[in-house]
Amino acid sequence: MVDNDDREQPITLVTLGPTGTCHERAARQYMQFQAISDFQIEFIADFLDGLERIRGREDAFLIQCSAHPGVHEVTERYWSEVFVVDTFIYPTKALAVLARKEIEQPRSLGLVPATAGYIDRSDWDEIVDVVSKPVVARELLEGRYDAGLTHLEHLEEHPDELRLELEIGEIDTTWVVYGTRKRFQGDVIGIPSREVLRPPRSPTSTQLFRAEAKISNWESVGSLGRPLPWKIRSSSIPTDA
Repeated sequence: MVDNDDREQPITLVTLGPTGTCHERAARQYMQFQAISDFQIEFIADFLDGLERIRGREDAFLIQCSAHPGVHEVTERYWSEVFVVDTFIYPTKALAVLARKEIEQPRSLGLVPATAGYIDRSDWDEIVDVVSKPVVARELLEGRYDAGLTHLEHLEEHPDELRLELEIGEIDTTWVVYGTRKRFQGDVIGIPSREVLRPPRSPTSTQLFRAEAKISNWESVGSLGRPLPWKIRSSSIPTDA
């Protein structure tokens, strides 16, 4: 029989809520990638509050999208106690600007500050900062503003109340994982990605010309199967020669 004190406690992930955020989806996919099923998620509205929740704990981690403007504050606040321990790439949910159907010309917009780069602020008379995109959708349906940058899925859920103004789609982004056990020890931590930095090059026109000339030569064979004198088809001669 295993003593209860010897059992591993579930890992706690702290991330932006409420349920339904891109952060929640990314956190769950990260744990699936790590093959860890024994975890729980705590939702926050402020990442500095999230820092307080994991501070001094080895079983808790904070996950934050790198697009959020407060990343530097989270990294720096407890620089000797809380560290960046991992990062990963995963897309957001499909994003869109949705408007209430009864509003012909939307002039106010609910917006998470981290998504401000997708819109032109000068197009709107009023922009209301909102903590997360599920909250944008809820308050949009409540009539707090005319339009909101939120998840495209809400259009499918409320087709009679909302219409599409701008479809953005899923955006590949990076996620920062913070923990209290320092991981970096002097060497780069990452996945070798040489194929990204130096992808295979396509053959040059000269290489293609030489290959075609070689094929043409061996196509011109006599009855004994020996190559005839080298012959180049006219189609093999570059037009810019």
